[in-house]
Amino acid sequence: MKIRRRIGLDVLAVLLLLVATFASAADFQAAGAARELKGAPGIYEWRFAATVGKSPFDKIALHRIAKGPNPPAHPDAVVLYLPGTNMNGEVALDDPRYSFQVYLAEQGVDVWSMDYRTHFIPPETPQGDLSELAGWTNDLFESDIDAAAKFVSEKSGRGRLFVAGFSRGVEFAYLYAAMHPQGVAGIIAIDGFIPSRPMRAAPLEPGQYADDVAGKHLTFDKRRALMQMVIDNPEQPAPIPKYKSARENLEHVMYDAAPGNGAFSNMQGGYSDAVVLAKLLIAYDRYWPSVQDGENPFTPQLLASLRASKIPVIAFASTNFGAQWPGQVEAASKSTGAPDPSFTKFDNWGHLDVLAGTKSESQVFAPTAAWIKQHEK
Repeated sequence: MKIRRRIGLDVLAVLLLLVATFASAADFQAAGAARELKGAPGIYEWRFAATVGKSPFDKIALHRIAKGPNPPAHPDAVVLYLPGTNMNGEVALDDPRYSFQVYLAEQGVDVWSMDYRTHFIPPETPQGDLSELAGWTNDLFESDIDAAAKFVSEKSGRGRLFVAGFSRGVEFAYLYAAMHPQGVAGIIAIDGFIPSRPMRAAPLEPGQYADDVAGKHLTFDKRRALMQMVIDNPEQPAPIPKYKSARENLEHVMYDAAPGNGAFSNMQGGYSDAVVLAKLLIAYDRYWPSVQDGENPFTPQLLASLRASKIPVIAFASTNFGAQWPGQVEAASKSTGAPDPSFTKFDNWGHLDVLAGTKSESQVFAPTAAWIKQHEK
């Protein structure tokens, strides 16, 4: 009996140590001074960073975007924004016409956007040095989001947050809501959904731990060079001779990217601007954990938790990814069991056209701000 009691105490001590280690590791600290955004005078950005493990990659960060120069003491609404694959929380676009975070901040919303661990991997890192990404599952990222949400609640004084996401960030938003429904005031789903595929092991090649934002033909360095050319002078000669200008080169790259037909952006149709998207795309992080490619973290228990939550949802969907895409976005919007979720489909829009397109301000940002106002408590 004494031996069992001693073993139990030892196990308890280890668990307490792990909890204490996690809590201290997730402590966010201010990183640098606040900066006023050039494209949005009066809007400021603060940055907070936390260490969440022993590796140099095991870090996360938060960017707070709000009317300044002092952060709001008692905000009426707080949004935690979760970016998509290879994206991060930095304000790449400071023009409120194209920036979800900046637009909401101008409307008086206290906006926090997240840097995942992927943001802290130097782009020159070889695949062989990325073996730890084999453990960077959806559940690990959700635990990072939970740590971030707790810090946001503490700093803002709001116990319930609006959780927004774009693309894969929408999946994370629903996952977080399923696991912590009491902390979510509403879900803002920008062209993303809950996966319906079965859980499976990602088909990885030996030594492949991360997906690369670059491709076989447009390498990471060539990708960055093209974006910079478009930013510097979009009408200068294109790096690929068959295109008249750098602008036209990028327009075709984005329109033709698999699965094609403007799935990622329909710049040729006028739904996005090349210079705007170049500024967004050049800020992407290079690597994303391949282990997540085959994951579906939504167990029947989590889906049941989501259905019982009655969390309000507003969702927006592009159409150029294929006929099934909008339906998946709409189906996910109904997953919380809330009455009358808001859903809008945009014909002929590509994926990024929803987030940073020529009509994003009027068709996505403004309706979202009004919806948040309606659901503030």
